[in-house]
Amino acid sequence: MAKRLIPSALAGLLLGGCLSMDVPEGAFFYPDARLAAEKITLPPDDPMAFPTESLGLSYAAGRIGATRVRTGRAAAPLILFCGGNLFRRSAGAGKTAAKLAPFGDAILFDYPGYGETAGEADYANFVAAGVVVADAARAQADAEGRKLIAWGHSLGGPVCAQAAQHMGADALVLETTTPSTRAAVETMVGWARPFVRVNVAPNLNSIDVPATLRAYQGRVVVLEAGRDDTLPPALSRRLARELQAQGNQVERLVFPRAGHGDVADQPDFKARLAAALNGL
Repeated sequence: MAKRLIPSALAGLLLGGCLSMDVPEGAFFYPDARLAAEKITLPPDDPMAFPTESLGLSYAAGRIGATRVRTGRAAAPLILFCGGNLFRRSAGAGKTAAKLAPFGDAILFDYPGYGETAGEADYANFVAAGVVVADAARAQADAEGRKLIAWGHSLGGPVCAQAAQHMGADALVLETTTPSTRAAVETMVGWARPFVRVNVAPNLNSIDVPATLRAYQGRVVVLEAGRDDTLPPALSRRLARELQAQGNQVERLVFPRAGHGDVADQPDFKARLAAALNGL
């Protein structure tokens, strides 16, 4: 999810006396074309510390760039990871693999319009590509006798919620994400919310993680960052509360000193998440 859109748009609305704000689908996504246009340079990645192999996957729009990371532990779960807005395997595979390795092997993939995945960067394509990767993850986990975990960070929360429900994952980790696009937008609008009519593009407005997970039978772990200034911690709290209210099995882990992207750097992260996933 993007944090730069809302404050600037809101300022313009208020200064111009306009009380309606349109949120188009593309406002929240950062495909390669947008990174180039806005001259955004991704930070260097950590070296990959594990053997990897490319997965030959495709969907209606073309090739899906996907990688299997192997830790060498035959009994470890398999984790399908859905990254945030700036995630690409080319710029984040090493760091992500290191974060996930204590909990299992991993499958990493690029969203449409990002990295090596073909297609337009829209949410329908994200879900379509995610379903194909989810099917591959399910097949590999079953063939290898592994438990299956879906793990979504930020934008990847809604994508991996869809994947978890589709593939019947044993657990779902929702890291610094939101229950819905509308909830995120309204939180970013903040104090001006009563004065602004927010019009969210239909595909974005349909994103509703609790609704997606209404029939989900697996364990859900919500990771909340106390210093998150991209998707504020109130959104993680709301997500956990709504999931619990509809009967999902939820555990919320709060990391008070963490920001949006550094929950895994907290000294108690590994032990607390391992305990939450224990017994899968």
